[in-house]
Amino acid sequence: MSASKKNQKAVLIAIACLLFFNFPLLSIANQPKQIGDLPLLLVYLFSGWLLFIFLIRSIHRTAPKKPDEHE
Repeated sequence: MSASKKNQKAVLIAIACLLFFNFPLLSIANQPKQIGDLPLLLVYLFSGWLLFIFLIRSIHRTAPKKPDEHE
């Protein structure tokens, strides 16, 4: 994948991350409900955090380099 494609996808993920952690969506998760022993807001925050880390990692992962044949 070219560098410009990676940059475009990274910008798109950054915008999605900003929207995901902004007021309207955060207020949906800010309820007195619990999943297990954790409040819904914490589950929302940490699952979103892990999701965006995984998305950024999947974009910037590179293929392993092939050994140089000239050596």
